[in-house]
Amino acid sequence: MLPGTSAGAAPGTDYLSLFAELLEDFASLDIELSMVRRALGRIAEAMNAESASLFLLEGDHDDPRARLVCQACVGPSDITGLSLPVGTGIVGRAVLRDEPQLVADTRQDPDFVAPSVQMDYQIRSLICAPLSVKGQRLGAVEVVNRRDCDNLFSERDCEALATLANAAALALVNARLMQQQVEQARTRRELELAASVQRALLPRDGTASDWVRGVNLPARGVSGDFYDVLPLPGGSIAFALADVSGKGMNAALVAVKAATLFRSEARQMRKPGKLLARIGSELAETMARGMFVTMVVGIYDPRTYTVRFANAGHEPPVWRDRQGQYHSFAAEEPPLGIVAPENGVYPETLLRLDGGSLYLYTDGCTESRDEHGAMRGAEGIQALIGRYASLPLAERVQALADSLAPDGADLRDDITLLVVEGRAPRRARRDLLLRQSFPAEATQLKVIRHLVADIAGRAGMAAEAAQELVLAVDEACQNIIRHGYRGHAGGRIDLSMRRVAGRLTVELVDFAPPVKQDECKGRPLEDLRPGGLGTFFMSALTDSMRYLRPPRGAGNRLALSKRLAGKREGAGE
Repeated sequence: MLPGTSAGAAPGTDYLSLFAELLEDFASLDIELSMVRRALGRIAEAMNAESASLFLLEGDHDDPRARLVCQACVGPSDITGLSLPVGTGIVGRAVLRDEPQLVADTRQDPDFVAPSVQMDYQIRSLICAPLSVKGQRLGAVEVVNRRDCDNLFSERDCEALATLANAAALALVNARLMQQQVEQARTRRELELAASVQRALLPRDGTASDWVRGVNLPARGVSGDFYDVLPLPGGSIAFALADVSGKGMNAALVAVKAATLFRSEARQMRKPGKLLARIGSELAETMARGMFVTMVVGIYDPRTYTVRFANAGHEPPVWRDRQGQYHSFAAEEPPLGIVAPENGVYPETLLRLDGGSLYLYTDGCTESRDEHGAMRGAEGIQALIGRYASLPLAERVQALADSLAPDGADLRDDITLLVVEGRAPRRARRDLLLRQSFPAEATQLKVIRHLVADIAGRAGMAAEAAQELVLAVDEACQNIIRHGYRGHAGGRIDLSMRRVAGRLTVELVDFAPPVKQDECKGRPLEDLRPGGLGTFFMSALTDSMRYLRPPRGAGNRLALSKRLAGKREGAGE
């Protein structure tokens, strides 16, 4: 039996396991003090003591402001909530010295201080054992007054409580680590959800204007930048680009609100200066103190190549004219959330692009690093613009994004770029690399994998990215065979591969019954069972996964796209 226990006490090893489990429950997110009190009751019973208490340390043990707080106790007197300076009493001594303290007679110990709540309860003898793991002080467990032997504890009792305290400390540390992991997982999940909301607010490639295009590359899962392109009745196009001060969730939430305000107000308000003032007024009501938003909004009429825009403290938009000269337009007013303009309307700039293009970007672009590690600045951005000026709009935006944020680059800040085109749009090059039909049979999967990998490599895709595309295509083909054709012979898969605007797109057409897209969501990732994660898997491995309208007579058409790494320098040849 455990040293110091009575004849009827439970075996020490069983008791240690029980106490560790109970203490883990106590340190979990859902605290149940009744379980802690039950654990302390077991301690008191095993030690044959009248009472037991659990103190936890709030702060660092070497900080004079730290406190030892009684979290729970059992016995004749309830001292739950009692708070002591870390250097006070026998409990404080045990924590500071990181050694168990046996006090045979409290009357002879100068550090003993009887709490006022225990005036009617006489403490004759006590043991206090620290909770610590590798020098990390967590608190202490204290037992008071042995029920026999004249209320006096022995050295064997002290050793027994020290053993229990060591087990409790390990359980407490493990529980806190688990709690941190749960919190981190919850935070990651919240960031993923926020990022998905943000992505839903950005213009989709399939609906992007031929005259105005943009790209957003977040440095983290969520972004404080955003852009939007909104076609208006009559043929005009409203656009916006903004950068919220700070990073992380707060900035992302403000960006979402600004984007929502722009989309809702731009349909009724065609004056950029008034529109910007309206957005700023709404944001000021809820934005936290010290936050602000730099933002450019504009209206573009592609019939006359004229653009009218207003700027609230943002990076100067740059117009590259048809002769290749650059003109920048500095903001005349501060960002939203600082000071509203005197007349309540932001000044507007009217510009005829006349064969040139207007570029808007956030400071993440100017602060990005070139191949030599130097910050680009405004001149470096203009050099990139000139390098890709001859490309069609979609390819040009993608080429700029690839240069500003190469694959694997560690972004210091969000990168957002938007281009307004002042010349008739040219179609992006659509290089057909493969068009072939395959029987919908599992034996064809290996052939398809080899073909996709070979063509992706020859198209210039990095090996790791190509392998991810191959896995996504393989998963899609398996879904077609197993769930579309349900394994029946005679099915067909038409596969095509195209290089479009710096991306490699794989289209899969089948002739199985059409699927309902809202039913192709897969299981939640938290449901850890094999299978059923196809859509999550394919989406995670590619940059874009879209169901398109199938050709006449076909059932389904799926497009999987992934960005090509490199090959940008000679894209205009």
